[in-house]
Amino acid sequence: MKKVLKLLIIAVLLLSVISGLVACGGKSAETGEQGVICRKFSGDNFYTVVGYGAEDNQPTLDISVKVKEKYGDDAIVGRIRTGAFDGNKTLKRVIVSDKAGDGVDLTIDAGAFKNMRALEEITLPFVGANRYSDADMSGSAPALGEELKSVNEQRSIGYIFGTEESDAASKMTLTYGDVSGQTADFYIPVALTKINIVAEEEINIPMYAFCGLRRIEEITLSGNIKAIGRNAFKNMNMLSKVNIPSAVEIIYDGAFEGTTSLKVFGENGFKIDENSNLTEIREGAFKETKLTNFDISGTQVKSIGDYCFYNSLLKTFTFSAAIESVGAYAFANSKNLEVAVPACTVGVNAFADIKATL
Repeated sequence: MKKVLKLLIIAVLLLSVISGLVACGGKSAETGEQGVICRKFSGDNFYTVVGYGAEDNQPTLDISVKVKEKYGDDAIVGRIRTGAFDGNKTLKRVIVSDKAGDGVDLTIDAGAFKNMRALEEITLPFVGANRYSDADMSGSAPALGEELKSVNEQRSIGYIFGTEESDAASKMTLTYGDVSGQTADFYIPVALTKINIVAEEEINIPMYAFCGLRRIEEITLSGNIKAIGRNAFKNMNMLSKVNIPSAVEIIYDGAFEGTTSLKVFGENGFKIDENSNLTEIREGAFKETKLTNFDISGTQVKSIGDYCFYNSLLKTFTFSAAIESVGAYAFANSKNLEVAVPACTVGVNAFADIKATL
């Protein structure tokens, strides 16, 4: 009888230990390790992140920094596997960097950050699986060819959070392409409100990157971002703060269409960074937004596309000195707008139903 009781006590203790490890999330449930858990996948210094064991009083994780601390100063993260942070309850902020080298670029697998229960903010070097995504269907990804390009759901922010149902996440049906039915149900952490994209290599914000994403209030963009993709921020109905980095040259069609919480132009709303290289704003990019003023005088914008600010709440608009053309219906039905239009090519009904001085 004593032997049976002893065995029962040991069994209970083992179950308690296993439960504690599972609560950490990722491969830590298998290994019992703390911190970032990696495996080598190429050469001596490239590592795959396969798990994370929660550390006491550590709400912030910079993955590259911690990998170097644990595996050596020359350690480079080349991949983050599916489920690496699955079920983590402790991390509020995660920072991911892309330290490209020797032909190896970072890849983030589907659902790498799934079921993260406390995540409030994430910093990424690109949107989706990797940095090779088009801004537009007719565009081309930078360098290295078609075989590496992120396509379809791989270019959506939802990809890294996965499609697995979770009580710690909100189901969101996000669009990732132009064809009917190109949507996927992703499960986005309920606490997540801020996303930072810090581009260490040349990237685009992919077409449909954040399209339809709810709950996100702020997106900060910086680094070598060349274009804002078609419909990239479309219908983000809680987005109130976002910036356009100076490296951006084109804002594609419908990029911010229907972002109804985007109301302020400047530091606390929609901001264009100083020394902007912006030269073109395409069709419908700010259609049906609630911005009340807009100033591109600090940019090199030459053309504004058809329906670009159609049916907006604009009251004032300041053009760049470089402006050459304004598309058809570009400002039509923005009935509160009073604007002085510089000498340029003006499309049909570009300023219909507003107070414009030509």
